Amino acid sequence: MHTRRALVATAALLLMTSPTLDAEAQGIKVVRYLNQETDPTVVAIQRGWVESFVAANPGIDVILEGAPAGVINQRIATYVQAGAPLDVVHADGGSAARAAAAGLLEPLDSVVEALGGRDAFLPGRLLVYGDHVYSINQAGTSPQLHYRKDLFEAAGLEPPTTWEELLHAAKTLHSDEVAGIALPGGENRATTIYSGIFLWQNCGDFFDPELNVTIDNERTHEALRMYAELLRYAPPDAVSWAFNEPIESFWSGRSAMVMYWHGLDLTFRQNPALVEKIGVVPLPRGRMLVTEQGGRYVSVFKSSKVPEEAKAWVQYIFTPENAQKLTETTPMLYPPATQAALDLLKTSTAPAIRAYGNILFEVTYPTARFAYNQIFNGGGIDPATCTIRQTGVINPFVSVVWNSNLYARAVQQVAYQGRDPAEAAAEAQAALHDQVTVAKAEIGR
Repeated sequence: MHTRRALVATAALLLMTSPTLDAEAQGIKVVRYLNQETDPTVVAIQRGWVESFVAANPGIDVILEGAPAGVINQRIATYVQAGAPLDVVHADGGSAARAAAAGLLEPLDSVVEALGGRDAFLPGRLLVYGDHVYSINQAGTSPQLHYRKDLFEAAGLEPPTTWEELLHAAKTLHSDEVAGIALPGGENRATTIYSGIFLWQNCGDFFDPELNVTIDNERTHEALRMYAELLRYAPPDAVSWAFNEPIESFWSGRSAMVMYWHGLDLTFRQNPALVEKIGVVPLPRGRMLVTEQGGRYVSVFKSSKVPEEAKAWVQYIFTPENAQKLTETTPMLYPPATQAALDLLKTSTAPAIRAYGNILFEVTYPTARFAYNQIFNGGGIDPATCTIRQTGVINPFVSVVWNSNLYARAVQQVAYQGRDPAEAAAEAQAALHDQVTVAKAEIGR
């Protein structure tokens, strides 16, 4: 045990690079920004922020520390286990919620007030726990349905608005050359999230407001059947797909439809000529109209030795002018967090925003009205009324569902092994219950 702790501590110390130590020796306060951005375009924006922030704040330096999405939680855990200081962290909402519940985060109330107060932020952008803001959403995007307008017109189809229409379109457009729809079917987080949206659309949920696991029921069985049926019209290798493969299939012209968060952003970069042939509409509804509010969340850890400087950095990157620069790189992935940033963006002449026409302001951004944030609003799908209810419950256990892949395994069993959805759901329910029970004990819930 002592050897393991020593190794973890050593690993954390190695992350504190020599430029940090040199700066501290010179009396400069260093803020480390641990974030999951690897896109060169976005990293260039971040470097520009650092340059201007440091120029405006003598005596403070900012170091960008990148860790891909699949690695960042391990990096955070290394710091925490070793007791090493963390400053500003940019991670998924589930991780932010668990850190807030565990008392690991600094309140960001002063940052929010400096940016205009809570009412200045758009819905779902603030993680509030115990009446304090602990994290701000920097990528509050929601998946929509992207479809090939030319293929739909040739087949005499209208954009689907219901499950039945979606399935009909996928079946009609499916051929040896073009798949009807691109969906992930691997045993991974992507499949859990995609298929979980179908669960919500059927008025089901992973948790109730008391944060009990609630997937062993008929609503789940129906959602599993629907997702499995759609996978019949996805490419055969969807059985191993995660996040990247569906959109790659779509922008390459090999699929007629895709559910995705920032599909136009990626298509614009990879195949810009295809953008004018793409339509974007809200996800087709099942029993109810709902989509996911995803995102990446910016937090300041209590272990930071420079908490005020770290908060100043967070405030700086969320100012309307800096937020606009980020949004212009990938407008669908980085919708504005505040009303002021949204208003400023409407005047933008950035190439991507011009190319998308009215899609951003008439389709993409308005989806926040029916987007469900299962982290900030635990148990928010009301099965009796098929509406999103405001529970005010922070759910730090969403990451258990994501990381366990147990629901994705149930999808695979139904779609590829022909297993009865009721059996698959019951097995996933029992296993998730056990894992959530352990997670609750870890944070004293």
